[in-house]
Amino acid sequence: MNMSTAINPKGPRVFAPDASPTAWTGTYLGSSVGSKILVALTGLGLTTFVVFHMIGNLKMFAGRESINAYAYFLKHDLGALIWIARAGLLGIFAVHIWLALRLKARTAAARPISYASYRPAQASLQSRVMLTTGLVVGAFTLFHLAHYTFAWVHDADLGGGRHINYLDLKDDKGHHDVYSMVIAGFTTPWISVLYLVAQAILLAHLTHGVQSSLQTLGLVGRRFTPAAAALGYAVAGTIFLGNLAIVVAVWVGYLAPVYPMAK
Repeated sequence: MNMSTAINPKGPRVFAPDASPTAWTGTYLGSSVGSKILVALTGLGLTTFVVFHMIGNLKMFAGRESINAYAYFLKHDLGALIWIARAGLLGIFAVHIWLALRLKARTAAARPISYASYRPAQASLQSRVMLTTGLVVGAFTLFHLAHYTFAWVHDADLGGGRHINYLDLKDDKGHHDVYSMVIAGFTTPWISVLYLVAQAILLAHLTHGVQSSLQTLGLVGRRFTPAAAALGYAVAGTIFLGNLAIVVAVWVGYLAPVYPMAK
């Protein structure tokens, strides 16, 4: 019998040392260990994007010209690259969610009976709701794209019965007025509340997710677990406060609208 196709009756397929790299890689990435590593890598990649996305959005505080110039650079100077990047991010996001769902299903299948010694209360609340918070963040991401990227959700209410599509807002240079678009969005109460709730859920997801990813990748040992947890809270808290600041600044009038916005 060829050892490269030998079957371990109590475990996964066993490959001989001379198995092809492609076969070995596919088997490893398909395993629970490989899937956890991919979830960790994609999670950290998405977290890095969220940090830079927040930094870019904070250009709102630098004024209308600054945020609009930044948006123009992304859309026009980068050209097709920005859409390639978006497609790549959506792909990474889809892989992250799919693998998380598969790991959850495998865990449930491996423990069909609730053992008396199993005490979920020992795990943190964030760890127990990771899948739920992740799915909610995923749904909100789709809403965010529909809202600001494609302007399918809402338009800018200029008052007096005047409405204009977000994408039709222009600044003095004829460029897309992202500054006014953001303000138009956050002067709508239900949208602001939705964004704040979503940011709170993202906060809960990342506080555990960053720490868990670092541990899965072996970047921190048990000795440095408190430091990894602190890093998770720091990253998640920074993202939460940065995004929260924009919404609050619009509501208190610190970020003043150029157009008259109806509330």
